[in-house]
Amino acid sequence: MIILHICDWYSPIGGAEKLLFDTLNALEQNGHTNIVVYNDNPNQHPAGQRVEYAVTGLEFFVYFSPGVGVLTRQAIPKLKKIIDEHKPDVCHIHNFQNPIITEFLLGKIPCVRSIHDPRLYCFTNWRLLPDKSICPYALGPECVKQGCISSGLVPKTDFDRNAQWVLKHHELHKSMPVLIGESRAQIDCMMQNGFQKKQIAWLPNFTPIQPASQVRKYIRQHSDASERMVLFVGRASYEKGIHILIEACKHITCKCKIVIITAGPLLDEIIDQAKPFSDKIEIIPGLPYEQTREYYARASVVVVPSVWLENFCLVGLETYANMKPVIGSRIGGIIDWLKDGETGWTFNPGDPKDLAAKIDLAFEDPKNLHKIGEAAYERVMTHYNQELYTARLVNIYKRGIKRFNGNRII
Repeated sequence: MIILHICDWYSPIGGAEKLLFDTLNALEQNGHTNIVVYNDNPNQHPAGQRVEYAVTGLEFFVYFSPGVGVLTRQAIPKLKKIIDEHKPDVCHIHNFQNPIITEFLLGKIPCVRSIHDPRLYCFTNWRLLPDKSICPYALGPECVKQGCISSGLVPKTDFDRNAQWVLKHHELHKSMPVLIGESRAQIDCMMQNGFQKKQIAWLPNFTPIQPASQVRKYIRQHSDASERMVLFVGRASYEKGIHILIEACKHITCKCKIVIITAGPLLDEIIDQAKPFSDKIEIIPGLPYEQTREYYARASVVVVPSVWLENFCLVGLETYANMKPVIGSRIGGIIDWLKDGETGWTFNPGDPKDLAAKIDLAFEDPKNLHKIGEAAYERVMTHYNQELYTARLVNIYKRGIKRFNGNRII
């Protein structure tokens, strides 16, 4: 099968992008051919392992700006040429927010779309209300009532200016042959926002997994049981809940070290917040995965303190693949893969005292901590492995092709 992949970012900057690269590798290992199209930007990092095209005008940085429609339509002839030359069987749309290009693709080729975040049905991206609480509403009048966008004809914020494009993209996806949901919580959100159950395919994330003997050897090489490390890995932004982990330091009674590997818009703010706990917290600005993996090996437990409805959270699977347990918010897609008391512990979202209590609990019994880490590895091996993911994804591609061809006949 020949698959055309289209994305805004073709660089391993976050979980969605890491999943993209792992997916490409998995498909190629199974004999499929990938062609990747991504937005032309000097910060992109093409892999050079497959056919890759940087195309100008794919990503909207500020949607409502003069000439944005003209600029992005200039990409269509280039895309048409790529499709005509390579004749892909299906197009897999990843993190991509351009409705003009999406509309072209839907009319040209069978498409499936991975939904990695709420931007398809939320004007403010993360489904958080202005008071930072989780939004329970569908895209519609409540967006104005709750103050997420303004009423009136004159736009007052970037969210207002982008609103027409979000609405267009939302409506276009009603005709997307297949939408890929990563968790039950995410699928519930998609259905709440008008997408049809028959349109949605459930495909949990995966992560590459090494044999148990190799993982244990790697842990022995890099870890020190006396270190007692609590690790966070993720983006420096509000929804990831780093502030909750830092606040928990006031309540942790056990002896431990907290390491935060992060990069993003709130990095400076996080560094400032952590200053009163300089004896307990170490902040490391972003690392590539291979270096991050050394910290997984050294960690006693990994914390996922998200305060939004995580679609899935790939960090959990990476932790499991390194035989370590997770302490995670009892929220969104996290509860699909995190089994309380079996592969880690859950805590009340946004509650630093409860998080501190679970960190203390984890360190009460080192033997149990090791046992839970082993159970976490078994869970990722059984439910979130590459072979299972690839087989499911190829079936989703076939479903998208069949639906596209059926619609054309009608």
